[in-house]
Amino acid sequence: MVSPFKLSVCPHDTAKNLLGWFTLNTYLQRKLGIGIHFDPRDSFLEERQAVLDQPHHVVYANPYSVLCFARERGFVPVARPAGIVDEAVVVARPGAVRGPALGVASATDKLIIHDLGLKVLDGLDIDVRQADFHFVGNHLNAAKAVMDGSADLGIVFNETWNSLNASTRGQLEVVGESHDGLAFHCFMVSPDWADKREAIQRILCAMHEDPAGLRVLDDLRFTRFEAVGEDILTPLAALLGR
Repeated sequence: MVSPFKLSVCPHDTAKNLLGWFTLNTYLQRKLGIGIHFDPRDSFLEERQAVLDQPHHVVYANPYSVLCFARERGFVPVARPAGIVDEAVVVARPGAVRGPALGVASATDKLIIHDLGLKVLDGLDIDVRQADFHFVGNHLNAAKAVMDGSADLGIVFNETWNSLNASTRGQLEVVGESHDGLAFHCFMVSPDWADKREAIQRILCAMHEDPAGLRVLDDLRFTRFEAVGEDILTPLAALLGR
């Protein structure tokens, strides 16, 4: 029988290591003594809408979704990967001459990377009101759009940029980066699981001290989780202008 309790994870993370997140879900179930159905989705928007429309109890959400889930469904932040922040990298073709009407590739305007990228563009004295934005579905496509000449600039997630091989990065030049340090993915729990929040926080934040938990963290390329609370929502709202 499928558990009525569900875990949802940001598709950017499941696309990198779906099995690793299944393993984390198994670890969490064992420690809690409660069955949890892992409910992976294929796209940012599909995953976000599923959590807003259907009962979910634990989520690992990107920063934009964190704010949506808190405001619209009362989810509360619990824990985040230590030392990992979401930032935007703006790239161009090396030596390319940019005219006044710029084409800018971005994954979607429904992720905080886009908003951070807009701040970077503003710092480069680029009038974003005059830019022609192309929403290309994911961060890698934003980089590819610049390489193939279909966009002058691309707004790329820092993690995506850092994962590109040297040959690919050699075809691009970084013209600006955000350094806000305020946006990050994190676990949240639903109001229905408010009584389990502290237990889930303890489990996640102690994983690095447990050999089985440390193996899961290593597989997901995290060092440890650290506790967070509702105070992270205010700076997120400010970053998103909401």
